[in-house]
Amino acid sequence: MRTVSVVTMGCKVNQYDTAAILNKLPNTKYKRVPFSEKADVYIIDTCTVTHKADSEARNYINRAKRNNPDGVVIVTGCYAQVSSSDISKLKGVDYVVGNSHKFTALLKLIREGKLQKSPQVFISNLFAEKKRKFETPDIEYFPERTRAFLKIQDGCNYTCSFCIIPYARGRSRSLATDEVLNRINKLYKSGYREVVLTGIHLASYGRDLGTNLLDLLKEIEKGSKIRRIRLSSLDPADTTNDLIDFASNSETICPSFHIALQSGDETILKRMKRRYKPADFINCTDRIRNQIPDAGIGTDIMVGFPGESESEFKNSYELLADSALTYFHVFPYSKRKGTPASNMNEQVDPRLLKTRSKKLRDLGREKKITFYKKNIGRTYPVILETGNKAITPNYIAVKILNLGFNIGDEVEVLLNDVIDDTATGYAYLKENMS
Repeated sequence: MRTVSVVTMGCKVNQYDTAAILNKLPNTKYKRVPFSEKADVYIIDTCTVTHKADSEARNYINRAKRNNPDGVVIVTGCYAQVSSSDISKLKGVDYVVGNSHKFTALLKLIREGKLQKSPQVFISNLFAEKKRKFETPDIEYFPERTRAFLKIQDGCNYTCSFCIIPYARGRSRSLATDEVLNRINKLYKSGYREVVLTGIHLASYGRDLGTNLLDLLKEIEKGSKIRRIRLSSLDPADTTNDLIDFASNSETICPSFHIALQSGDETILKRMKRRYKPADFINCTDRIRNQIPDAGIGTDIMVGFPGESESEFKNSYELLADSALTYFHVFPYSKRKGTPASNMNEQVDPRLLKTRSKKLRDLGREKKITFYKKNIGRTYPVILETGNKAITPNYIAVKILNLGFNIGDEVEVLLNDVIDDTATGYAYLKENMS
């Protein structure tokens, strides 16, 4: 039996890709082992959003060879796609498999791959392949997860000045509506009761098929056996009033939204080549709050885009402070070779990046705690996760205080307190609620 160890870096799309690969390995011939153990094959599914992600990938390559010098090391994912020549120079790499070949070459290499004197590279120019179709296979189980991710869209047609991902993932392409429903219902048969719909640019879903995300959600509402569907990140330019109105009346779509912002300053947004203004973002999030008062609303915010002045940073801070948001992820700008922003003057001093990032993270923590406290005394249906934790439909992370339940149990949780930035509560089986 061949032992395989896999590490997945980055976004939910990558996590789905990894699960899809593992689903194709029969348990009778392959055994998955932790990355810290000796394995016959090591697979590193990489991210390349930041320099830090690239560095972490290189560290995993070194760890794999330390764990087993005779193990085959396969590097795949976004870093492999955009920096294959750099990875090929690293000691210990046997195969470099870009996203372009992830589902055609990778499985064969897992089965038949051997140590190489110099790395073999499997890659093509994804962004140039305008007619490439959605190709990710389906899955029946998600290793070590009580909620499943379902990738329904891949790639991005936009070229934001800071972002390398379109070149790592290619152009936008979508999974057909009937196949989305088939895969959701297959996950239901496997025991999953919550699915997160994900993609590189989820709001672009269906444009290559003559449909759109809202029409898909309407079909899911009618035909899905799973009644808890969560959306991953959306773009404010594409989060229409009709979509928000539909979600507000839906019995299936969770009241949880992640609307990407990146900057609260109009000048910076223009230089980023984003397709909206700060006012558009506020109108979007305010409409969600008005239509769905208890919704969790999050965002991504970038600190230190080239040339960001103190006043431009202040505009972001004040917009976030005054917004309807309940949490946000803060990312310091990371220079990505090949993007227009990498050639811009006035790169922000790293010390200033750190100071500004901390200021926004502190604000985000305050926002989250305030939202959590507003929900004390409320009861929500949840699915129990590892560590006696759960996520409410409106995206509150809660620690279950009482024991006696199993991972995957569907329970009701009564929120009773907020300790630091974590909600706590007591769980009950629904039929035992009085």
